Amino acid sequence: MDFLDSSAFEYSGKDLFVFLSDIKYIILFYVFGDFLTTIGALNFGVEQNGFIAFVLAEFGMGAFLLLKLLFIMIIYLNYKLIRQSGLSSSSLLWNTSKFAIAVLGIVLVVNNLMVMLAQTSLIVWS
Repeated sequence: MDFLDSSAFEYSGKDLFVFLSDIKYIILFYVFGDFLTTIGALNFGVEQNGFIAFVLAEFGMGAFLLLKLLFIMIIYLNYKLIRQSGLSSSSLLWNTSKFAIAVLGIVLVVNNLMVMLAQTSLIVWS
């Protein structure tokens, strides 16, 4: 199988529903949780991620949300490629990937809540 076989880009409604159900914690924490808490935290400080700060300053919150949705599309492509890889460890690879992204989302939400409630951050910039 070619790495970027055209079948990796094909999807069905059922497959998409299974995928979205499978990434519910990524959607909850990384997409919605981080998006909403970032909006709130911006009232207490500035965005520390330079790229995201640029996007917010130049294009606004809508562009930030579009980046989140683009990331979901990239995860979907990753999901399809892993499922079609035929590797014996594909299930472990997918589960590890989605767990890591969900945990990152939780860390981002906690950090934003700390900025809002305690005016401190998990991330210390020198």
